[in-house]
Amino acid sequence: MKLKLTIKNKLIQSGMKVSLSKLVKSNLGKYALHIRKVDIRVDDISTRQHGILKECSINMMLPGLPSVMVKRKGKNILHAIQRALASLQDVLIHKYKVQG
Repeated sequence: MKLKLTIKNKLIQSGMKVSLSKLVKSNLGKYALHIRKVDIRVDDISTRQHGILKECSINMMLPGLPSVMVKRKGKNILHAIQRALASLQDVLIHKYKVQG
């Protein structure tokens, strides 16, 4: 499983990047045989009601199947990534019937 993490408009420390990659690998580790590549992008979006939120979009490439794209918003980077990973696991289980 190849992982690419991109965070826009924010500098993160190497320790934070390592902990985020461990979070992704622990959540998707049981599906690692079925995953070719995972692209994670976190952007800032502004809303009237909540101010600035983080939007995490995860694009996952599966061998022989169409790519899966999930977008979720959160208060911070960690919250947005956790929400997107939970949605991605639901998509994998329900749509493609991939069992860990």
